[in-house]
Amino acid sequence: MKNWISALLISVFFVFTFSCDNVSIIDDVVITTSPVTGITKTSAICGGTFISIGANAVTKSGVCWSTDPVPTIKDFKTEDGATTGTYISNLTDLTDQTLYYVCAYARTKQGVAYGNILSFTAGESFLAPTTPSNRVALLEDFTGVRCGYCPDGHARAKIIKDLYPDKFVIIAVHAGSYAAPASGWANFTTPYGAALVGQANVSGYPAGTMSRIKADALGVSPQKAGGYAMSRSHWKAAAEAVMQIPAPVNIGAKATYNPVNGELTVKVDLYYTQDGNGDNFLNIALLQDKLYSKQSGGTPDANNYEQNHVLRDMITGQWGEKVTTTSAGSKYTKTFTYNVPTNYNGLGTEGGGAVVINDLNIVAFVCQDSKNVLNALEVDVE
Repeated sequence: MKNWISALLISVFFVFTFSCDNVSIIDDVVITTSPVTGITKTSAICGGTFISIGANAVTKSGVCWSTDPVPTIKDFKTEDGATTGTYISNLTDLTDQTLYYVCAYARTKQGVAYGNILSFTAGESFLAPTTPSNRVALLEDFTGVRCGYCPDGHARAKIIKDLYPDKFVIIAVHAGSYAAPASGWANFTTPYGAALVGQANVSGYPAGTMSRIKADALGVSPQKAGGYAMSRSHWKAAAEAVMQIPAPVNIGAKATYNPVNGELTVKVDLYYTQDGNGDNFLNIALLQDKLYSKQSGGTPDANNYEQNHVLRDMITGQWGEKVTTTSAGSKYTKTFTYNVPTNYNGLGTEGGGAVVINDLNIVAFVCQDSKNVLNALEVDVE
């Protein structure tokens, strides 16, 4: 039994630990790095959690940090004792507006075990503006590779984006029969598309929802009576209507990719200029541009069509994560970490293609329950 437990812990260690240069892999020690909090211009709070069993008792633990993506105890470090469990570390003498990498460590007689590497920026200010503003319109464009009219929807969406680059956001949701996996066709679908199509009451493709507000409430005709989905000819008018609605919440966000461990860190700040009125949910969508595939009706080359704004994943799940503070004047901050895969749905002709970090971006948006997008923001992955 003891050997089985040791093997399990060693497996967990490999999942959560990055092996740095000149670092020993320590049996029977499992360590993870705590989220970085309390960030100021010159200091921050971190820490770690470790388990030590068997002969390799931990003699020292703490965190180490550096501007290098792979920090070790040869860099800056704290020494926080050796008790098994969770400890807190105070990082000091930081340089304002500098990106740091940090990881927990535990030293034994055998060597040093390191936890997962996190990143943060010293002195990073609150990202969301506090001045009242109107909403950014969010188009969820329901599309598919075998939909001959969908490229016209893409073109219409681009026209709106060019007119209102900071007030209009596009998420291309590949869903429905025209997007379903099929021989010889790329698969850009996600686990989230079917539920979004169902909520929108889509009756034909391409279709779109604008900020998940009922179409007739925006002065345009729905595809189905009382529904949210509308035809592409109504997208511009609906977007302009959303842009006239005051936003009760402002959004700020920053997305940083660590190439060493393949981890994406997304920090989101919310500031409520008005009460949120009911349950609010924060959604983080990961999108990718410049994906090339065969596309019905695609121009100029239907066999090498450029797909943009493609939904890859919802980091917060199908309907988002509940915001705990939504009263007027309140601030809310949340940091998410996400392991970026090398591809989605495979690399072959019938897959979804490789991930290219420079082509990724994040869309953060806040909904009332699963509908009524109160505001949205798009940022590139750095």
